Amino acid sequence: MITRRLVWIWTALGCLAMAGSGVRAAEVSVAELIGGLKSADEAARLKAVDQLGACGEKAAEAVTPLTELLKDGSAKVRARAVWALGAIGAAAKPAVPAMADLLKDPDETVRRMVVQAVQAIRPGSAVAVPLCVKLLEDPDPAVRARVLSAIAQAGEKAVPSLIKALQNDKATYWACLVLREIGPDAKDAVPALTEKLKDPRPEIRREAALTLGAMGPAAEAAIPQIAALLADEHARNAATFVLGELGQIPADAEATIRAAAKTQDKLLSTVSLWALTRVHPDDKDLRREATEQLILRLKEKEPFVRVAAARALAALPPAPEITGPIWEKALADADEATLQHALDALASIGAPAVPRLIDALKHEKVRADVAYILGRIGPAAAPATAALSKLIDDKHARVAHEAVLALGAIGPAAKEAVPALVQALQQPEDKDSNFCAIACSLGKIGPGAAAAQAVLLEKLASPDGNLSLMSGWALTEICPASAEVAAKTVPVLTGALAQPLPQGRELAAEALGRLGPLAKDAAAALEKAAADEDKDVREAAAAALSAVRQPAAGTAGASAAIQPGGFVVAPADGLKVRMGERVLAQVPKGSRLKVLQLQGDWIGVEIMLDGKRVAGWVQKTDLAPAKGGSNQ
Repeated sequence: MITRRLVWIWTALGCLAMAGSGVRAAEVSVAELIGGLKSADEAARLKAVDQLGACGEKAAEAVTPLTELLKDGSAKVRARAVWALGAIGAAAKPAVPAMADLLKDPDETVRRMVVQAVQAIRPGSAVAVPLCVKLLEDPDPAVRARVLSAIAQAGEKAVPSLIKALQNDKATYWACLVLREIGPDAKDAVPALTEKLKDPRPEIRREAALTLGAMGPAAEAAIPQIAALLADEHARNAATFVLGELGQIPADAEATIRAAAKTQDKLLSTVSLWALTRVHPDDKDLRREATEQLILRLKEKEPFVRVAAARALAALPPAPEITGPIWEKALADADEATLQHALDALASIGAPAVPRLIDALKHEKVRADVAYILGRIGPAAAPATAALSKLIDDKHARVAHEAVLALGAIGPAAKEAVPALVQALQQPEDKDSNFCAIACSLGKIGPGAAAAQAVLLEKLASPDGNLSLMSGWALTEICPASAEVAAKTVPVLTGALAQPLPQGRELAAEALGRLGPLAKDAAAALEKAAADEDKDVREAAAAALSAVRQPAAGTAGASAAIQPGGFVVAPADGLKVRMGERVLAQVPKGSRLKVLQLQGDWIGVEIMLDGKRVAGWVQKTDLAPAKGGSNQ
């Protein structure tokens, strides 16, 4: 669930927070709210729109008046009206043509919201494909990048429409990019992409080949057609790269690629060296020659060669003796694209790269990227905590945001960053939309962030529903056994079970489950959520119900209450979590472990220790059901 939760944070906080998706409709009729849409006061219109969106499909009668708001003079009103129509769902299909007109809206947020709403409304491929075509022709690169990402977020569900888009000459290129982003889940597009290897346009042949490479094993049937492109001067670099990516070079193509590795064409030889090394990982002489050549090519004048060399080095098995020189060369007058790939290469070695990355934070132009990489490394990046803490209030919003997210990824080991995070959350204005990310990171730090309890309790009352929910979630991570905290968080989390976003409902259910019996007042709402239309929400609510209803430790029936989805507590120091004969961890007294499964006298559990998730088995006789929550 952690991955889904992070996805929700990115989408809800990055795309939908501005739409007030966490706002719950007041006890006002839909008809009265529709009347509010006509108010001359922008704030009143926005409030009515938010509340109608929170009603979801129950606000179907508001589709027409909301559609009229798509012509409102305020970009904020237009964007929220689009969001509300998406929240209403299928009943808002009549509004889709009007939304299509907004694909040329001067405000990028409005255009981005159209994508989100159309995905939620599901008007069918006959409508969605033309919209995608218009969308993929957007002249604004920044918007187009966000749009491509938004479409890719739909994953496998978007593939049928994208396959049709491949047949549209205006959309083929961009459809390839989206399918490549989706990756193996887009395997159904392999036949259509294989056909595009014969397209008369060289850029389409190239992108089709690269997209097939992203499909993984599902694209193996296309290897002969990809190898045929080695004779195509416009696509041979891409074909070589893809054969290396798929890990297979046909016997009749091996000599061609080995010859290309020695050609004067620096880009082709760079890619060829990489492909050969990928396909023949045990050939030490080849590996040595390839790495020496790739490092030298980081100094080439041609930017494409430098980028290719950096990417190739990043994709090879990690070795500090390789990535050290890469780092030094990357910082020496590197262009941005080359620098990004060199940073990826450095990140690939993990913890050994942390000291160099800390030093790199001194360079303003790479701070955001370095912070992101430290977040990817996770708990092992703990030595960077102090340096990251200084960037929480950086003048560049992206740097501050990435620093906050990195501290959350480090987890409990980032405890020393809590004062800085608390100070940032106490600011009177969330000018960089960073409050939700800060609350999330405090929650991931866990009990070590106890000093944040007061400010998080304050944020429970925020008019921003996302911040209120995230603060409640964080509090259940920091102090899951506090009756005082539970009394204040349970009403907020219970209310969040009714918000439009399924990811938000899931997050609320998980947090309530963490509180266990302390969240007993939420049982009725959890019962309703257990019948939610979204599978993940149903599962999270069912697990939460199990935890909420279990007896407290030491009471009659406590032993019988141990069941999957609930929590158990270590009654003494040194509780052993095993995998076969091997002891994975010894858990301290009072730690709470989540129950995964039961098997005879053994219980499958998981727990977070030092920022790492440990899953194994403990003996049933050594445990008792927890009073609620988990230690992380």
